[in-house]
Amino acid sequence: MTKYKIFATIVFLACLGTILSQVFSGRIILPQSFALGPITIHYYGIIMAAAVFAAFYLAIKRSKDFKIDEKTAEDILFWTIVGGFIGARLYHVLSSVGYYSRHPIDIFKVWNGGLSIYGAVFGGIISIWVIKKTFNLKPVSLGASQGGSSILNLLDWLAPSVLLGQIIGRFGNLFNYEAFGYPTNLPWGMFVPLDFRPLGYQKYNFFHPFFLYELLGNTIILFLLIKILEPKLNKNYAGQLVFLYLLLYNSLRFGLEFLRIDSTFIGFVRLNAAMSLFLALLSLAGLLYVRKFSKTS
Repeated sequence: MTKYKIFATIVFLACLGTILSQVFSGRIILPQSFALGPITIHYYGIIMAAAVFAAFYLAIKRSKDFKIDEKTAEDILFWTIVGGFIGARLYHVLSSVGYYSRHPIDIFKVWNGGLSIYGAVFGGIISIWVIKKTFNLKPVSLGASQGGSSILNLLDWLAPSVLLGQIIGRFGNLFNYEAFGYPTNLPWGMFVPLDFRPLGYQKYNFFHPFFLYELLGNTIILFLLIKILEPKLNKNYAGQLVFLYLLLYNSLRFGLEFLRIDSTFIGFVRLNAAMSLFLALLSLAGLLYVRKFSKTS
C-alpha cells in the first residue's frame, strides 16, 4: 500500500469515525429515505446495492486466481445474487412468520430491512448447485482439475465476496436503526430514536451497536482470510476457505447474538444463535473432511 493510499484510508476512517460519533451520541438523526421527484429512494437500498457491487467487483478480481473466465464468472454471480437475495428474504420472513402472516404486504418491503445472511448463504449455495447442473459446468472450467470439486472451488472463490457484502450491508442497519442490542451505558452506546425502540425499552436512550460489533469482527475476518490464511492454504484442497469463513463468522455471530434485542426465539432458544452454533460445528467438520479427503488434483 502506497503512502497516498494509507493517507486516504486514515482520512476516510477519521471522517467515518466523526460521523458515527455524532450519530451514536444522538446529535445527528439519520433519515431513512429521500425524495427524487415522485420516487422515494431508501438509503438501505442504496447501501445494499453498494454491497452487491463491491462483492461482485471483488469476485471478478479473484476469478483469475481460480481460473474462471470472466463471462462464466458474471453468469454465476448474477444467478447467485438472485438466489442469495431470495433466500435472505425468505429466511427472515419464515423466522418472523407470526408478524408477516398478519402483515403479508410487508413481505415485499425489503427497504425496511430484513435480509438474513443465513438465508443468503443457503440460497446462494442452492443457486450454485443448480447452475452447475443446468449448465453442466466442468470442474476444469471452475479452477479445479479433473476429479476436483467444482462447487467447493466456487464457494472458496465467493466466500470473501460474501463477507465484504456483509460488512458494507451492515451500514444499512445503521440508517434503519435496527440490529442493535440491549441498553447500555458504555461510552460507545448507540442512540436510538424513540420511534425505533422496541416495546418495553422506550425509557432507554442508548443501546449496544450490534451491527457495528459484527461489522468490525467481519472486517478482521476478511483480513485474516485474504491476507493471512488464504496464501498459506494448500491449494490442493478445495473448500478450506469457505469452511474457514463459515467457522470464524458463525463463532463470532454466536457470541454476539446474545447481545441482540430483537432475536427470534423458539421457546427459550435464540434461533440465530442456534443456527450459528450448528453452522460453526458443521464448518469445522467440513474443514476436517476436506483436509483429509477432498483434493483438487
